[in-house]
Amino acid sequence: MSDKQYFSHLFEIASHLNKEYSLHSALRKSLEKTIQLLNLETGWIWLVQPDVKSVYLAASYNLPPALSDYPERLSGWCFCIQKYLSDDIASATNISEIACSRLKDITSGTRDLKYHATIPITSNGQKAGLLNLVSKETQQLDDKQLSILNTISELMGIAIQRTRLQESYRVKSNQDDAIREILGRVLQPRMRDLLTSLENSTSLAESNNVKAVEGIRQALALASDLQHQLALVLTETFSETSEKSAGVNFHYPGSPLTARELEVLSLVRKGFTNNQVAENLFIAERTVKFHITSILSKLNARTRTEAVDTALKRGLISF
Repeated sequence: MSDKQYFSHLFEIASHLNKEYSLHSALRKSLEKTIQLLNLETGWIWLVQPDVKSVYLAASYNLPPALSDYPERLSGWCFCIQKYLSDDIASATNISEIACSRLKDITSGTRDLKYHATIPITSNGQKAGLLNLVSKETQQLDDKQLSILNTISELMGIAIQRTRLQESYRVKSNQDDAIREILGRVLQPRMRDLLTSLENSTSLAESNNVKAVEGIRQALALASDLQHQLALVLTETFSETSEKSAGVNFHYPGSPLTARELEVLSLVRKGFTNNQVAENLFIAERTVKFHITSILSKLNARTRTEAVDTALKRGLISF
């Protein structure tokens, strides 16, 4: 492949990472293009949680049945993740060097895939994830291919960092909007009432001391109420900010799935087919399909595998 063709593919991958709305979509399309560029078959991307103690499947492409039909096989740790987090993988590692520990002991449904290249992804100098590209046989990627993979991983790291900054900005923007709303809806009207009361008291003081005293009392009551409201706003705002900051890495809202959907997903995690799920729960197979469609939508997942991995990551279902 000529340099012109390589740079053309690299530009297309960079465009996907830059223009896609969601990080998930950007990573998946870039993964697909990278696999096609190197004439491989499948691959997946792990992202590392900010505490570097857990990982989750962020994107996959063209998984063999041994993985797509048994999503639990893509959960948890493996050899390359352990090597990466132990600082034993710092740049693109050739296909000849790592046998996939998730596929090597499986006898069917693997499409004879056994080996993979591993490319670390960094974001702002920190570990962000791993790109795995899978092959049927050991092979040596040349220096140009390895260089391209390292460049792609850099682009992915930039996209991840940009997404995290955007999410952080959205949180701050939402907090600012809430503060502006409270100031406009609660505090400003009360401040106007206070100023009006003080102006009236000033006028009354010039003509009637008794009414002036009553007006001043009303103004003091308004001032006291305003102080109380301001204290509440400050307490709630900073309390909410602290809670979001403390739990930003691992906080998720309550389960979006119904009890029945959780039952279905738990069986899917075990590798059950739609028919087996239906028999186990005593419902129609078409009902199972309906539940799975709803699960994919609620978890923003493209496949059953991604849905299971997202649910495990969020603690919706157990390992």
